[in-house]
Amino acid sequence: MKEFTYSISTMGCKANLTDSQALEARLQRMGGSSAPEGAAPDLYLLNTCTVTDQADKEARALLRKTPSSFTIATGCLAEVDPEQLQATAGEKPLTVLRNSAKDGLETVVGDWLEGELRRQREVVGGDRVGWHKRILENRNPEEAVAASHRTRAFYKVQDGCNAFCTYCVIPLARGRSRSLPAAQVVAEVQKIEGAGTLEVVLTAIHAADYDDNGLDFTGLVEKVLKETTVPRIRLTSLDPAEIPDRLLDLMAKNARLCPHFHVSLQSANSRVLAAMKRGYGAAEIEERLLAIKSRLPHAYVGMDIIAGFPGETDEEFEDGLKLLARLPWTKAHVFPFSVRRNTAAARLVESGLAVSPAVIRERAARLRALSEEKMRASLEAKVGSVMEVLLEEKKVTVGTRVCSQGHARNFHKILVPGTHPANQLRRVRIKGVGDREYLKGELI
Repeated sequence: MKEFTYSISTMGCKANLTDSQALEARLQRMGGSSAPEGAAPDLYLLNTCTVTDQADKEARALLRKTPSSFTIATGCLAEVDPEQLQATAGEKPLTVLRNSAKDGLETVVGDWLEGELRRQREVVGGDRVGWHKRILENRNPEEAVAASHRTRAFYKVQDGCNAFCTYCVIPLARGRSRSLPAAQVVAEVQKIEGAGTLEVVLTAIHAADYDDNGLDFTGLVEKVLKETTVPRIRLTSLDPAEIPDRLLDLMAKNARLCPHFHVSLQSANSRVLAAMKRGYGAAEIEERLLAIKSRLPHAYVGMDIIAGFPGETDEEFEDGLKLLARLPWTKAHVFPFSVRRNTAAARLVESGLAVSPAVIRERAARLRALSEEKMRASLEAKVGSVMEVLLEEKKVTVGTRVCSQGHARNFHKILVPGTHPANQLRRVRIKGVGDREYLKGELI
């Protein structure tokens, strides 16, 4: 077995983090080891995202900067537009490994190690027939354990999407929905727990599609809570209409289930949501966010919002902004609308419904300003309280002080003075608010 060093860059969602952990485990089994910080790796693996044009730009920038002797690009952009990645690489040796061909990683790396690259640049594509079966059903269970050396383990229980929202290319990049059997999920979470990891994040592309012989996502969460003892379980992104009272009650009764939601909101106007093909309206958004606040008053509620969807009028934007201003939530991740090829929204742009770039920028700025207000209020409300923090390896310098970083159960970031061992659950008294969306605390 030949030894080599690698470096991995992961873009996009938590499901991509799970994928990168699995890819890393496979590289290690082939003799790879992570390159020392600051050293050029022998192999560079870029796991791409393509949810926005900004993600595409960032992927191209990373490819241009890589110092490695060989690069593999995979992920969602590699599936839907491999030619874009090829064109960016120039003369650098690059293999684009499409999502549908990830099971060919060992062949690609093996050819490279043997000096048998067929060409300087190539695209490796998989047979999309039966793709959904290969990606999840043939997964190596040991990948979950290999990835659990981290404080927080990301574990994917579902992949793909059947929704085809009008702005989204992910069904083309990820394929149709498929789910891991619940028994396998439980067994692997138990292995991650046995390796000493204190928090497991159950990730998915579309959690509402999870189905194991009639068991839905909330049922899966119930089963994991019942049959494991991992101290923290955190959930993936959910649509507002996919946060049932049953899940809220479960979270309120079981402290192991972290009170943290990432809501795939996208808009707060009913007409725009219908044009997006989201399947819910403003009334459902209001009802669900108020329900979360009622049952879980200290929950962290993040959300994704698209600014400037084609056809969104000034009145519709203002209507949505007013609703968001009076509802309880914590932070918005704002995405200026960008055209994705082969989507219905792209056809709306072609028909003349595009919102001007200047208006999109102005709307995005106002949404971010509102988000900053909400986050600041949430942080200030925690001052004086005692929270539990899971300490992480990352250290942060604030002024002249070195601090350890961690996250509370509700996902607020907390810094405590000094360097403390990672992967510990500690109680912290909150002393103040930092200037970059974090809380300042002291261990007690």
